Formats: sequence, C-alpha cells, structure tokens
Amino acid sequence: MHGAGNDFVVVYRTDLPPGASPTDAIPICDRRTGVGADGVLVVGREPASMTVWNADGSVAEMCGNGLRCVVQRLVEDGAWTDGAPVQTAAGPVAAERVGDEVRVEIAVPQMMDDEPITVDGVDGFRIDMGNPHFVVFTDVDLMSLGPRLETHPTFPDRTNVEQVVVQDDGSLRMRVWERGVGETQACGSGACAAAVAAVRTGRVSGEVIDVHVPGGRLKVHLPRDAAAKVQLQGPAVTVFRGQWRRQG
Repeated sequence: MHGAGNDFVVVYRTDLPPGASPTDAIPICDRRTGVGADGVLVVGREPASMTVWNADGSVAEMCGNGLRCVVQRLVEDGAWTDGAPVQTAAGPVAAERVGDEVRVEIAVPQMMDDEPITVDGVDGFRIDMGNPHFVVFTDVDLMSLGPRLETHPTFPDRTNVEQVVVQDDGSLRMRVWERGVGETQACGSGACAAAVAAVRTGRVSGEVIDVHVPGGRLKVHLPRDAAAKVQLQGPAVTVFRGQWRRQG
C-alpha cells in the first residue's frame, strides 16, 4: 500500500511467520531482492493496532501515512468501525474516512524551540509529533545533510529531517529524510511537523495547510486549541497483494 507515495508492506499480526521480528523488515523492504517498501506495518484487528518496522529493522513510534494505510486496509477487509481508535506506540489515535481519503489524528505537537537551533551548520526547529522531527526552511542538500542530522548527537533517538519551502499560495513544499529509511516520497507526521513549524513561526497562517510532497498532496488540519491533536488527511491506496517467502 502507499499513502502519497510513502509505501508499505501491510501484514496482519496473525499472518506473520513464527519468530517474525522487526529485523525481517530488512529483507522484505529491499527493493531489489524483496518486496520493496519504506517499512512494514504490522496490523492487529481487535483492537485495531499498528506497529511500524522501519526498512532498517528499527521500530518507529508513529507513522502518519502508514496509519492511514492501516485504516484503509481494515476498511477494505470489513474490519473497521469509523472513528474507532488505532493503538500505536505513541498512544491511541482516532481515524475516519473522508470521501476517498483517510483522516487521522496524529498527536498534540510539541515545538521544542522558540527560536531556531543550529545543528551541523543548519538552522531548524525540533518538533515532537509522537516521533522526532527537525524542520529546516533553508535550501540544503537533503541527501547529504539528512543522514548526518538523523544521527547527530543533538537527537539521542535520531530524527526525521524535513526540508520545507513556503509557496506563494500559503501551501508548503516538502522533502523528507526519514529516520531509519532515507529519503521517501512522503511522511505524514513530517508534513504535520512542517505545518506546525510554519504556522507557529509566522511563515503561513490558516487551520488547513496543504503540504506537497514528491508523492502527492497531504492536508494538515491544525486545531485552534494548542492542546488538541493535529490531523492528517490524504489518500491510502492498495497496490497489490502477494506472499513473501522467507529465505533460509
């Protein structure tokens, strides 16, 4: 499945082979010798739950695009009640269908810096969306800077890195280096972090911010109440079904 180009292998926990673990994501996500994906989403049915295995075998607390794919998977399999929460490592998350798209609550954003901090010569803002983000509004070489910032000592749990450009119409254009994955076509929690940083630093205004990513468009709904959760809306698409054969 994919959400705005952020692609995943989605599997029910009950369908995993015996002894399966996050390190299985490494061969599964290999784009030459495996299925190929940014990560593996392990789904529970009752209650609905999501566990995120990154492509490098690490585990993520939250994945906004992945969460929307999980909801869509449950909808297509007749196992979803609209508005029901999905259990994640970052806590329960409410979700609903909006036309052909899925909208999910992500988290109450925590902006860690009132002023930009400088990391490896680059100014940016730390945002906690249930997982860590570093939002940069300057033109940088993401492919070079991303891996350095991800593992910089400033971020003890590593970080996602968003490079953001504010458009004339008030929308954002974003590229992202995802922790444990590399550059991806989209990042849902990253889009939320970018919108939060842009609004709170006065770069844009509004309660609904369009975020354009290489894989498409995401909508970020920002509540007026700073203590309320940010919501993410966008497409979630099933591409194909198959069976992975474990080697060895």
